Amino acid sequence: MHLVHVRVLVPDQCPASQELRDLFRARAVPAERVDHISVHPGENGLVTVGFFVTADALRTAEAVALAVAERTVADALRGARVIGCSGALVAEFYDRLVITPGRDGRTMRLPDQDTGQS
Repeated sequence: MHLVHVRVLVPDQCPASQELRDLFRARAVPAERVDHISVHPGENGLVTVGFFVTADALRTAEAVALAVAERTVADALRGARVIGCSGALVAEFYDRLVITPGRDGRTMRLPDQDTGQS
């Protein structure tokens, strides 16, 4: 599963977050495998829509999220426009570093007390 953020600039009369989420969700088709959508309003009409997409590759997930967002903007958010789309980097490698037994969540080696080297 991949998290893709799509940034949408919406007109002055922006619907509430839940209504926006429902608009995006209604335009995702089952074959696109969009599992979850979250909406995070920002300042000046900028909204970040998080798409959790099950796909083999990040590029595929990005294409799905962009397609759903563009359909939603065209169908239900007149005057809005998609201004960006990119995968959120939540790499499994970094997650594994934190949960590896004996690593204590550290991402740096401890200094060698005998030599003063780190």
